[in-house]
Parts: sequence; C-alpha cells; structure tokens
Amino acid sequence: MKVWSLVGIFSLSCCSGVLYAAPTPCDEILANLRSPAAKTRQQAASSLATQNCADGIEALSAIVRDAEVEVRLAVVKTLRKMHDRRGIPALTTLTRDGSPDVRSEAVRGILETYSETSRRGSMDRILDVFSDDDELTVIAPWEEVDPAVHRALSGRLRDEAAAIRKDAATALGVLRGRSAIDDLVMALNDPNDGVRAQVVTALERLGAEKAGGALIPLLNDDSMDVRSRAIRAVKELRVRDAAPMLREIYAANRPRGVQQAALASLSHIGDPRQRDFFLSLAQDPDPETRRWVIEGLARISDRSLLAAFKKDFQRERDESLRLAHAFALTLLGDRAFIDTLVLGLSSRTSGMRCRKYIIELGRAYLTDLYPYLGDPDAGIRAGLAGVLGQIGDPAAIPYLEPLLRDPSVRVTDEANRAVERLRRMQGSVESDTEPQEDVPAIPSDEMSAPMPD
Repeated sequence: MKVWSLVGIFSLSCCSGVLYAAPTPCDEILANLRSPAAKTRQQAASSLATQNCADGIEALSAIVRDAEVEVRLAVVKTLRKMHDRRGIPALTTLTRDGSPDVRSEAVRGILETYSETSRRGSMDRILDVFSDDDELTVIAPWEEVDPAVHRALSGRLRDEAAAIRKDAATALGVLRGRSAIDDLVMALNDPNDGVRAQVVTALERLGAEKAGGALIPLLNDDSMDVRSRAIRAVKELRVRDAAPMLREIYAANRPRGVQQAALASLSHIGDPRQRDFFLSLAQDPDPETRRWVIEGLARISDRSLLAAFKKDFQRERDESLRLAHAFALTLLGDRAFIDTLVLGLSSRTSGMRCRKYIIELGRAYLTDLYPYLGDPDAGIRAGLAGVLGQIGDPAAIPYLEPLLRDPSVRVTDEANRAVERLRRMQGSVESDTEPQEDVPAIPSDEMSAPMPD
C-alpha cells in the first residue's frame, strides 16, 4: 500500500509537469536558523562551521541580535572558525554583546580573521607569539582594517572582564589601531597586571612615540612583566626622558638580565646627555656591555669618536664587537664599513645581528647596498634580498628583479618574497592617496541583549 502511494505521488508530480528538488543541507540549515526553537537555531549556527554554504555568513549576521545567549555564542564561535573577513562586521557588533563569553570570542575572532597566522594554531598560541615575539608582529601595512573594528576594540579596553581587556589591547597592537592610542594610554592605569603588560606592548607595536612619557612610570611597576615590557618599549620608541630612570635601574645592581635590558634601552634611545655615562663603561670587561656602549655612542652621532672607533675596530678580536664598531662607523658617516655588515649576512652566528644593523641604517644606505646583490656568495645575495624587503622601499624592486633568475633557489625565493612585499607596499601607498568608501558595519545599538561599555 505504501509503495502504491509513493508511485501515485510520483505520477501526479510527473503529470503536473513539476519536479521538486530535494532540499540541500545548506537549505535546511539556513531554514533552521529561523526556527522558533532556540535549540534548533543554536545547532544550525554551529553546523555552519563545517558546511560551505554560500549564504552562511549573511544568515549568521542576521541573528547576532538573537534573544538567546546560547544562539549568539554559537554564531560567534562559527564566525571565528570561518576566518572569513565578510564576517568582520558581525564580529564587530558581537564585541558589545551582553555576554562576556560572546565578547571574548568576538575579539579573538577578529584578530584571528585578520591575522595571517590565524590558521597555524590556537588563539592562545597566537596571542603568546604576538605578546613575546622578538620581532613584534603586526599585520602587513597593505592590509586594510575597518575603522569600526578599531573603535570596537578600543571600547573593550574598558570591559568588565580583564581577559577581554587584555585581548583587546593585543588586537589593537597587531591590527595597527593607531586611532586608539589615547585609550591605550589611559589603559596603562588598568588594575590588572596582564592588561597593563599587553597595553605597553601594543603601544610599542604602534610606534606610539607620543605615548612615551606615559610609559616612564611603568619602569617601576609592581609587576616584573610590566617593567620588562616598559624597558623594551621606551627603547624601541626612543623615549629620551626615560634615560634617568633607566640609569637608576642599571645602577641598582638588579638581576643581570634587567640591568642589561636597561643598558640596551639607553643604547637605543640616542640621548646625547648619556655620552659621559657610556664612556665610563667603555673599558668594561663584559663584551655585551661594551657592545651596548659602542652602539649607544654611535646613535648620539658624536663624530669626534670616528678615529678611536677605527683604531678599536682594527684591534678588536671579538666578532660581535667588530660588527658593533662597523655599525657605529657606518652610522657616523664612514660608509666603507658597511662592507663588514653585508659580508656578515651569510654567517650563521652573526647574520641576524648584521641584518638588524643594516635595517636600522635604512633607506639612506640603499645605494651602498645594491652592488652587493651581485656578490658571488649566494648567502649574501639571499640575505640582502631579505633585508631590502624589510627596509620597505619599493625603489629596490628593479635591483631585486634580476635575482628572480638567480641559479640559487634560496636567492630566488628570498628575492621573490621581497619583490612581492615591496609591490604590495607600493600599491598600499598609492591606494592611500585615493578616496576610500566607508564600509558600513552591522548596527550595534539595537541588540536585544544588554551592551556593557
């Protein structure tokens, strides 16, 4: 009887000339997102994380105002897993959700979605890398971030949950949120050690020189982590007014790591008032101390030291100190010594230090560097190609392009990465001169859940 019923239905369908396609999994999921049952909406939102539905993000965005927190949590978790920038407006709205769990997922989802490393590990690992990486990570300069994202993250610096405030500070640093610098400076007074630590690092990432003075009190913060980050930040931002306190830290005979970090900061700041202090340490028996002294004297641009540096360079046997002297002599105007730095690029022991020295010398020395792209040593050609990519001047592209046909795979790979980076930077600069249309975000002031600010 059941068989005949099915046959009859099929016959009626054929006779009427209409064939009905079976609903696809996506059709069912999208329909379930509109179900009156909260559990069904929650399950549908979660299932979109594993289904490639063309309209999935649009459908999820439509229910960010759902009255049930479990549904909104499923929505934000799915958007976070998608790593699709079309979901950024919805995630931005969800940073103001009434649930701290939803807000936390939204902040982390934004950072993962924009970050080039988001697919390489968990958010905890990414945050750790972003927090402690020696070369502080920010997204590439050609990556555009919706200004609404920076505003939303800035608002979360006042969140009731310390973990969210901490993640928001990290995200602002990584996503180049310079519009939030004033809010970050205010957050330096946060009662939570972890938040203050991330705020300090965010200001460093942003190159927030105007915030340098606000960092000085944190050199004596109760938290060792905050103090360490503050020492590094005033170094990178070259906050000259921090020099007296750094001198106090150095003189206090604190643990060697802290003492050397303070001296390194003094060396980078380039404060001419520290000349006599550096000279008093010039004969210190510790090679690392002498290296910071040499670099510090170079950065204060005291050309009267040129003759003494040349003599010391010739007599010095310690490789790290010879490189420091070469850097100092080059910075003080004797460009012939850049040869020592470039030839050191292929060294396994000192190549990274040479790389940092040359990058610090920067664009003013490009014409001195270009001839070395024809060096017989493939390690030097490859290392210099990478350095030119990091210096970031698109004028280097024509000099790098011949290396795309280099017989060394290592050289061609480095040259290719450098050229691609410089082309994208060039395009970013050109696009900055053109008018940009604002990308509207989903309204965030009409959500059914309360929005703490």
